[in-house]
Amino acid sequence: MEYEYPKHSKDKSQASKELLLIFFLTFLFFTGYNMVVPILPIYIVSTGASKLELGFIMATIPATSIIARIPFGVLMDKVGRWNITLLALTLQLFAYIMFSLTPPVQILYLTAAVYALAISSFGPSVIAIALDAAPLGSKGSVMGRFYASIGASMVLGPLITSLLTYHYTYQSVFIFTLTLPAVGLATLLTLKGFSIKPTRPSISSLQERPVTSSLKTIIFQRNILLLSAASVTFFISLGVFETMFPIYVKEDLALDTYYVGLLFAVRGIPNAFSRIPAGIMADKVGRRIPLIISYTLTFTALFTLPTAKNIYLLMMLIGLYGFAWGSRTAPSAALYSDNVSSRDTGFISTIIWLTSDVAMALGSGLAGALTMFFSIPQIIRLTSILLLPGLFLILMISESKR
Repeated sequence: MEYEYPKHSKDKSQASKELLLIFFLTFLFFTGYNMVVPILPIYIVSTGASKLELGFIMATIPATSIIARIPFGVLMDKVGRWNITLLALTLQLFAYIMFSLTPPVQILYLTAAVYALAISSFGPSVIAIALDAAPLGSKGSVMGRFYASIGASMVLGPLITSLLTYHYTYQSVFIFTLTLPAVGLATLLTLKGFSIKPTRPSISSLQERPVTSSLKTIIFQRNILLLSAASVTFFISLGVFETMFPIYVKEDLALDTYYVGLLFAVRGIPNAFSRIPAGIMADKVGRRIPLIISYTLTFTALFTLPTAKNIYLLMMLIGLYGFAWGSRTAPSAALYSDNVSSRDTGFISTIIWLTSDVAMALGSGLAGALTMFFSIPQIIRLTSILLLPGLFLILMISESKR
């Protein structure tokens, strides 16, 4: 099934089935993603890369996504969102095969780029399908369930990684991840195979919706500008954290590798459980309040985290970080969607992911460069301060009464 206008003409039963399929595919995709996140920096360093190279290789993933997001967004409207989802799962499978072969440092840049193409194509396509299928007045709760599927993967993925690295090598993680996109591809082709085919938009359709006009309309809206700028501060700190925290645990705290996966799972549990309530809260009291709570708690957790030497205190702060992150996702997506027409959900989903790409690339690259001057705990604390301007930008957002 391809994109239809208006979205409310879509059969409710069909929309519900599409949402269930999207939630399942999203869970599979991000379970693999979250299995890799805790060990990827350690894995890269183990191949002989320096910390500076680590930062650049990690930055290659979001940097490639920056280049690919807009073309995939345009392609999504031309060939269909389900087709792009199919392509994303295929690319993810191929990337995991490349990682499992333990390539040299130079080839890791290419591997990271292929992996980035999977990430940059999957996110916008599935979030656009989910937003399009959401009933009126329920975008926040639907986004809560959508992001809860990602949140659940943030628990299961790192836990599997922790178990595998306790008994086996890094390669075992990548070999296991191969099964996830394979199952996703089989499910998608089985349930949607009859409609997985390119569609040719009519000339009138393309004229009704020129790309540059849609982008300008979206990008120059005040709320979208403010939210995007605030999101940049959030994801810069996240890029720094995900690049350096595994190394910090392994080298500074001298903990075994499986602890890294365990700590990421601890972050994932409150992240998963906070997403649906935050989405429901956003529908009832507005988008700003849960966002204000999220940014405040994120700053508190990251600024305090490097001072924690006790494993239990570290787990508490990681859990707080997960709760804060989960509280941000659904209200943020719903606020973006509030400020565009239904036919622009494809573009807005691209912008949501593109914003995180830009900031994650900056964060990863910055983290690698700062290791030449500062320790990892100092880097995490310094970059957490960026969240304070982000909080100020959230306070400047104006919401119309729904």
